[in-house]
Amino acid sequence: MPVLENVLNRQREKQTSHKLIERLLAEHDFALRRFIRVRMNSSVDCDDVMQEVYMRLSQIEDLPAKLAGRLDTARNYLIQIASNLLIDRARRAQVRCADQHQGEYALNELIAIDEPDRQLHNKRLLHQVECALQQIRQEQRQAFLMHRIDGLSYREISDNLGVSVSTVEKHISAALLVIRNSVDTAALGSNQHG
Repeated sequence: MPVLENVLNRQREKQTSHKLIERLLAEHDFALRRFIRVRMNSSVDCDDVMQEVYMRLSQIEDLPAKLAGRLDTARNYLIQIASNLLIDRARRAQVRCADQHQGEYALNELIAIDEPDRQLHNKRLLHQVECALQQIRQEQRQAFLMHRIDGLSYREISDNLGVSVSTVEKHISAALLVIRNSVDTAALGSNQHG
């Protein structure tokens, strides 16, 4: 009987793991697809990468235990997996390109994602955006985050906040203006000092 119990336990763990994977991918689908699409030109390839992310997650032993208490970082984890998959695809493409004597521009674009300078620049940029978000009114920040982070349409945001679509547009426009000015000002300051 212990063998049967072990098999049943492993089957339950796999079901729990697959449910968690499906929940994570459903929750972060919009952001993950956007991340992939920005780095690729094909929506078909985007679907393939999403499937590869699913497969990579399903191969992790005891995924629920590893992510327990860290679901707030799950999105970053999914994006890191997608980034690694994109780099792997670019490297495979490089091998094919070398065989066909094609250029390496696309490969260099994808590999640049993980370069330390680029990471530092992106962290600074994110910090500037976060600081800018602290400067705007709560309703502007909320509308902006609901649109950009949660992927909600203006109509959905207006329903959630109980305001008109026009008001949502004004909130998001105001937030974008402050962010753009903050990032532009910081870029000008770093160019003068660098």
